[in-house]
Amino acid sequence: MSTLVSAFHDAAASREAWPDALKALTEAAGVAGAALIISNKSTGNVEEACFSGLSAEFKSDYVKHYAALDPYSPLLDGSWKKLSECFPDPILRSSEWYNDFVLTCGIRDILGVRLVDTPDYHVIFGIHQQIGRSFPAKLDFLIELVTDPLRRAAEHNVERLRSTIGARHEPATELSADSSRYYFHIDNGTRYADETGSVHSTQDQAAAHALAIARELAQDDSWQESSVLVTDARGRPIARVRIGR
Repeated sequence: MSTLVSAFHDAAASREAWPDALKALTEAAGVAGAALIISNKSTGNVEEACFSGLSAEFKSDYVKHYAALDPYSPLLDGSWKKLSECFPDPILRSSEWYNDFVLTCGIRDILGVRLVDTPDYHVIFGIHQQIGRSFPAKLDFLIELVTDPLRRAAEHNVERLRSTIGARHEPATELSADSSRYYFHIDNGTRYADETGSVHSTQDQAAAHALAIARELAQDDSWQESSVLVTDARGRPIARVRIGR
């Protein structure tokens, strides 16, 4: 189980780690798939999604069409809920989303939760079981184990997405003659690269920002013995701040 929790810690540091995290969860739980979906509340659009297992090849269909028809996701909150317990069968059978997406994927039931709910984003997570099978009894224990690291990973993903979108809209004049962009990578033997960085007037200010990041991450014991590596725009190391003691 420690490997599974570690997989979500990796996903907190890098979105590229989400497919492996979802695969690790489905294998440990004995289920047929899972999905992480991040939606923008202002636009109603899915900003990012990661699908694993039965639904993986249908991800683009969900994002482009079925997300808008999904009656299940809006019902989710901070507690885990089964699709089969949210709607009676006759209502599901009349749903285009259920008939043309869920059943087409080969999914019998979904166990879902809203992991993150901020003024601008919400993140939902679903665990899928295939037609002809039920959720295994061990799933309750597994959910109790992974919910907190899963939620933290999703929160970091939203912060990273918000930072990326903000960087795209930064005016070109932001970098003045006396400021530079610095990048703050998390390093624990594997480097999780910061793709957007932030602007600081001096190297000392950049180092101070790295210290603030390290102090925040130190609240989560899983980041102990890791460090925040600061580089300039050319990738040259500027400072390294250890996380925790």
